[in-house]
Amino acid sequence: MNGLHTLIEFEDGDKWFVAAEKVIDNSKYSYLVRVNDNEDDFIDEYQLAKSIVMDDGEYMVTVKDKKEEERIIPILIPESLNIAEEFKKLKQL
Repeated sequence: MNGLHTLIEFEDGDKWFVAAEKVIDNSKYSYLVRVNDNEDDFIDEYQLAKSIVMDDGEYMVTVKDKKEEERIIPILIPESLNIAEEFKKLKQL
C-alpha cells in the first residue's frame, strides 16, 4: 500500500514521489513527481496515476485519458485550477 509523501518504485526502476493523493468517485488517484536515482532531487516529470485494488494487492496505472486528467487534476491539486486560469488569461493578452 502506498501513501501520501512516500516514494514508490515502478517495475521499470523509475522512482516517484506521491505529492498528492485523494479518493475521487470511489477511485484513489495520486499525483506523482519523478525522483532521481539518488532519491535526493526531483526530475521535471509528472504523472497522474490511479490505484487498482486486486486480490493480490494494490497496483498503480498511469492515467492516459486526457478528459479524465482534466477532470481529476483540479480536484486533486486545487491550485492547478488557478494556474490554468492564469495561463488562459496570459494567452489572451
